[in-house]
Amino acid sequence: MNGKKMDWEAVVKIPFIDEKRLLAAMAPKDELLSDTEKARNDFGVPLKFTYSEDLDFVYPSPLVDVFPPIAHCHCVENIFDLPPVEGLDYRAGLTDGALLNVSALAGFPTLATLPYISSLGFHGVNVFQQDSRNESMIVNLLETEMRTKVDAAKVKLGQRCFVGYPFLQEAKIVKVSDELFDYTLAEDGSGQVVTKHHSNREIEDWSKKADRIENFYSKRLGILIGPVESLVSVHMLKGLIKTDEGATVKEYGEIPGMETEYASQIIVDEVVNEDERFIERAALPLEEEFPIKSVGFFLGDYNYGQPLEVAGYTNGKLSIWLGVLEKREPDFAKRIIHDAQMGMHYLPSYMVAKQLELHPLTLSKITSSYFVRTVGDLRVNLGLNLKFEGKKQKVLGYSRKSETGWEFSPAAVHLIVEYMTRFPDFFAGVKRNPSGAELTETDLWSDPAVAAARVKEIGAWLKMLKTSSMERVPLDAEQLDSEIVMRLAAEADNLKLSGTQSNPKRMNGVPRNALMRPEDAEHRLGNQHFALGDRVVYVASTGKVPIAFRGTVVGISRTPTAKLLDVVFDVTFMSGTTLGNRCPPFRGQTVPSTTLLNLSNKQVVAGSKTQLARQPVSPSVTTLTAHGGYHMNGRRYQDASAPPALQGTWRGAVNGGNRGRGGGQQSQQRGSLPYRPAPHQQQQQQQQQQQQQQQQPDGQGHEYGNGRGRGAGGGGSTYRGRGSRGGYATPPGRGGGRGGGGGGYPSPAGVSAGANGTPQHSTSAPQPGVYAAVPPPSNLDAPRGGRGGRGRGRGRGDGQNWGGRGRGGRGGGGAKQQPQVSASQN
Repeated sequence: MNGKKMDWEAVVKIPFIDEKRLLAAMAPKDELLSDTEKARNDFGVPLKFTYSEDLDFVYPSPLVDVFPPIAHCHCVENIFDLPPVEGLDYRAGLTDGALLNVSALAGFPTLATLPYISSLGFHGVNVFQQDSRNESMIVNLLETEMRTKVDAAKVKLGQRCFVGYPFLQEAKIVKVSDELFDYTLAEDGSGQVVTKHHSNREIEDWSKKADRIENFYSKRLGILIGPVESLVSVHMLKGLIKTDEGATVKEYGEIPGMETEYASQIIVDEVVNEDERFIERAALPLEEEFPIKSVGFFLGDYNYGQPLEVAGYTNGKLSIWLGVLEKREPDFAKRIIHDAQMGMHYLPSYMVAKQLELHPLTLSKITSSYFVRTVGDLRVNLGLNLKFEGKKQKVLGYSRKSETGWEFSPAAVHLIVEYMTRFPDFFAGVKRNPSGAELTETDLWSDPAVAAARVKEIGAWLKMLKTSSMERVPLDAEQLDSEIVMRLAAEADNLKLSGTQSNPKRMNGVPRNALMRPEDAEHRLGNQHFALGDRVVYVASTGKVPIAFRGTVVGISRTPTAKLLDVVFDVTFMSGTTLGNRCPPFRGQTVPSTTLLNLSNKQVVAGSKTQLARQPVSPSVTTLTAHGGYHMNGRRYQDASAPPALQGTWRGAVNGGNRGRGGGQQSQQRGSLPYRPAPHQQQQQQQQQQQQQQQQPDGQGHEYGNGRGRGAGGGGSTYRGRGSRGGYATPPGRGGGRGGGGGGYPSPAGVSAGANGTPQHSTSAPQPGVYAAVPPPSNLDAPRGGRGGRGRGRGRGDGQNWGGRGRGGRGGGGAKQQPQVSASQN
């Protein structure tokens, strides 16, 4: 490669073929050919094939063992006479009317969409890992000072644009940012611009990103865009979608692997010629979109995915002939896949290495490409080629990579064991040099003659295994191995799915969204999800697979712009493949997901109003009734007014309670709804309140819950929780400190402490308009208990009196409680 890093950079030298020697070698064989075969080696005449509806005959197969006959041939074959070219002059150059510069068609890059000048100079453009040493043509964009201003960019929020200059692609601007702020449109649709401040880390990241974009255009593309003062974030055009009303609209979103942020000065607002494939169109009249005798597929829940034919129209809806299956198709694919996967347990690489008593690095080398240099300076691969870390590939049925590392199937372990059994001396040599980057054959065998013989023997054995021809797929690809795929194809043959019969049935009053034309498959099926074993039907009007053919998904792979599915179909067809020797001939094909309708997981069902009415509606929070039921007579909660201001620390508010270092109290409420007693509970709670008014206001902390400190905790507020050294409570209370802490603030009115220290709410229901309007206690400024001495251990209180014993003394008593505070005796 002479230092080249890419395969396409290298130059392959091959000798020119001697034409005379080649013809001389072929001459003796010409006499062995038949007249038909000789005619195929001669020049023929151009042919023209024309479709004719009047013809319908069987065209025999020229290769019976390979291709089936064409049952219904409508083709006419004629000799086509090429037009004469005598007297015509050859024209070098563009023809008149060619669209250039800003008028170039979509897909043709041009620099003319932005004002620029160009010059030849030394700029050090870096394309192949080093700066150019000669002059380069440099493009300098003009008028960038105005376009890079953030005020000019904010006007474009929510509008479409074209990014990737000069290779333009359509996108939609969703965010504008400068060094200090992000600017987005409000989510309420008002059109107001919402500003968000950048943190110090975001400011630093933004500056690096702006420098990277400017440097990329300058050093990689040779385009000087000027200083970057603002960036735009975009959603790329993903394609078109079909609405239920029949209109075709654009869909924007993030595409994995594609850049989403661009400098504002390289954004193109409009182009002259748009891509005609992605033009929004209004809904066509029903008669024009679905003519009589046009075909499509049914998207209703009844016989989902079955072919249909339009028969007429009634009151804005359609009448159709629907092919109804005689019997329901059995669900066999998921069962076969589940049984096969249950019997195949992948083992992590470290466990395999432990079972085979191999060094983990040795196992890693043997299962990948392991090159050994021979005496003749040749590199021989003695690895099993079961994994490819650099290429991010795995081998179906043998290896896979999880979050914890590589894993191997029982088949792979059996192959490694066979390798070790046949060539133990090779593994012994590898074990002596587990960390060697690239060994020579004499490092493994001291005798050169023995080394050469063993390397040749191992290479022949590996060639017999054909490990290099095993199917490799990307690591993120979901694929079934050949054994499972063959079982799926055999089961489809046993069930005779290829001969499934359907009977026509007329249906009236079908809405237009329940019909899908084959031409609209790409627009309506772009958001489907697929899994291995899903039954599908081919619904596109173009492609390699005949329309309405059914099959089973056996592989899923993804690209930055599309999702590809490997499907084994129930019947053979002309362009079918074996999917890499995984399925029977002419049964498999790799197709885009937008050409298939998922029959196992119905995701584009067009339900009628009656079906939608039967679907349960998830109740919101405000639909809960006061009695906790859903019956018609239950009263609904009303929205509460704003809660009072936060008290305590910000950290306590975020964590659900004002906790200090040792923790805090339990939350007053266990849910997000305001507490309001039901009407039938008010009388019972009033009686209970009268019983709870009897209390000892001795100020000794009897009704205070105990916080847990490092020593004997003292009395805290009525909220029982884990306190700290002077921990917080809400309202501000003082938990026990190091030793026996004293009393604290009494609890607020309307909240009482139970026997176990848990808060109890007041029995009186709040009046409308005075929610949480509770006056502060009169003894708010009363003296608190002192801080005790240093405790010897983690003391615990009993919830009513004082905490456990510590080495420090107890603090003084707290303020007396108010009459509104009571302790329940439950």
